[in-house]
Amino acid sequence: MSNELVPQIEGGSLEEFTATCAGSDYLPRFKLFGSKSDAVAEGKILPGHWGLDVDGEITDLGPEVELVIVTWRTTAIQTSPDFVICHDSKSRVYDGIKAMSTVKDSGCMYDPEFLVWIPEVSTFATLHMNSKTARREAKKIGPLIGKAATFKCKLIDPPGSKYKWHGPVVIPCSSPLTVPDAAVVVGEAEKFRNPVAPEPEAAPEDDGRAR
Repeated sequence: MSNELVPQIEGGSLEEFTATCAGSDYLPRFKLFGSKSDAVAEGKILPGHWGLDVDGEITDLGPEVELVIVTWRTTAIQTSPDFVICHDSKSRVYDGIKAMSTVKDSGCMYDPEFLVWIPEVSTFATLHMNSKTARREAKKIGPLIGKAATFKCKLIDPPGSKYKWHGPVVIPCSSPLTVPDAAVVVGEAEKFRNPVAPEPEAAPEDDGRAR
C-alpha cells in the first residue's frame, strides 16, 4: 500500500533533483538554527532546534519535526548588496550566484528549496537546503516527495577540525499525519512552482576572490 500523503506534483524529475543536489504567497521559512545564528544569540530559539522564521519572529519547533514534503524547486539567492532570487538553474544569474556562494560572506546561496506542510502548526513553509551540509542531506528527500519525513539535527564534529556545526538529518516518517484537502495542497504547490516575482536580469559579478 502506498504511503504517499499528498499527490505527486508535476515538477522537476527525480533525476534532475539528484543532479541539483551536488512567488507564491509569503510563507514562513522552516530552518535549522545553529549555535552561531543571530536568533540563538538573541535567545529566540535553542541551538540545534528547527524553527519557523516569519520576518525575524521565531517559533521554536524543537530538535525533531514531522512534516510532509510537498514539492521542490531550484532556488539561488543573493542577499547583498542587493537582494536577488532566481529559480532558473540554466540562467546566467543562477550560475553567477552559485559561483559566488563559495566566497566567504558573499551572501550567496543555492538549491534546493522545498515546500513542506507542518501538521504541528498547521502551516505550509519553505525549506531552503542551501549549504554544503544541507545539500548532502537533501539527496535523501527526493524519494520522500509526497510523503512524510522526520527532520532531526546532528552535531557535526569532523576529526582534526577546530570547527563544529549543526546539520540536518532526514528520515522517513511512519506516524499518521494530517494534511489539507488535495485541492489546497495542489494550489499551494502550483504557486510555489510558478512564483510571480520577475527573474533578475543581471548576474552578480565575480570579484575574483579566492575560492
